[in-house]
Amino acid sequence: MNVRKNLMRRSILLTVVLGVLLLSSVYAYQFSPLEQTFQPSGAESSKTYTIVNDSNDSIAISISALTRDQDAQGNEINAPADAYFSIVPNKLVVPPQSSWVVRVQYRGPQTVTTELAFRLKAEQIPYSQGRASTDKGMFNFLYIYTTSLYVQPSRVVESVAVRSVVPAILEDGSPGLAVTVANLGTVHQLLIAATLEVRDNRGNTVLLEGQDALGTLDGMNLLARKSVTKTIPWPSGLATGSGVTYQATIKYTK
Repeated sequence: MNVRKNLMRRSILLTVVLGVLLLSSVYAYQFSPLEQTFQPSGAESSKTYTIVNDSNDSIAISISALTRDQDAQGNEINAPADAYFSIVPNKLVVPPQSSWVVRVQYRGPQTVTTELAFRLKAEQIPYSQGRASTDKGMFNFLYIYTTSLYVQPSRVVESVAVRSVVPAILEDGSPGLAVTVANLGTVHQLLIAATLEVRDNRGNTVLLEGQDALGTLDGMNLLARKSVTKTIPWPSGLATGSGVTYQATIKYTK
C-alpha cells in the first residue's frame, strides 16, 4: 500500500513538473540585443530591438526605459526615463511564431559630456484570448528582459582609481578592508579580471585577485563619474594597529 501511495505521489509530482515546464515554454519569448550604445544625435540616436515569440500563443509585451544610477555601495537605482526616449510601439501583441521590430529613439540632451546609462525593459503582461487578463493563477509565468542602454559622450575617457582603503568589519563580524573605487572617466568600466595591489606604510604589499579575495568588486560595472565602496576580506600579509595606513591601485581587463 505504501509503495502504491509513493508511486501515486511521484506520478502527481511528475505531472505538475511537466505542466510547469510546458506552461513556461508556451510563453517563452526573446528580446534582443541585450546591450546597445546610442549617439545623442544623428542616425545612431535611433536603434531597433527585436521581439521573437517562440510560443504557440499570442503574447503581450510592454516596453519602457529606466534611468540607471549607483549608490555608494554599488546598488543600482532606477527611475522612469519616459522623457529621454520615444519607443514605438511601447505596447504590442506579438502573434505566435513571429517576430516584431521595436524602434527606440533617444530624445534627451544632445550635448553629452558624461555617458548616460539606462535600462530598457521588455515585460510580458497577462494576456488571454485577445484581451488583457487579470488571472493571477499560480502557473502564470511572465518573463522580463532588462537590457543595458548607453548614450555615448562627446569624448571617451577611461580612468579608474582607488580613492581610499581603510579597515572595516564584514557582515559576519570578521575583519575586512573597505575599498573605495572611483570611475574618473566619462564612460562605464567593467572591472573584469580585476587585480588589487594593497600597500601599507610598513613596507608590506599584497596582490589580490578573484572573487574570493575581491568579492563583488571583481567584475563590477562601475558607471561613469561614480564612486563605490566594497568591503573585502582582510588579506594576510598587511600590518595592523595604530598608525598603519594603506594605499592601493587597481588593474583590470579592458
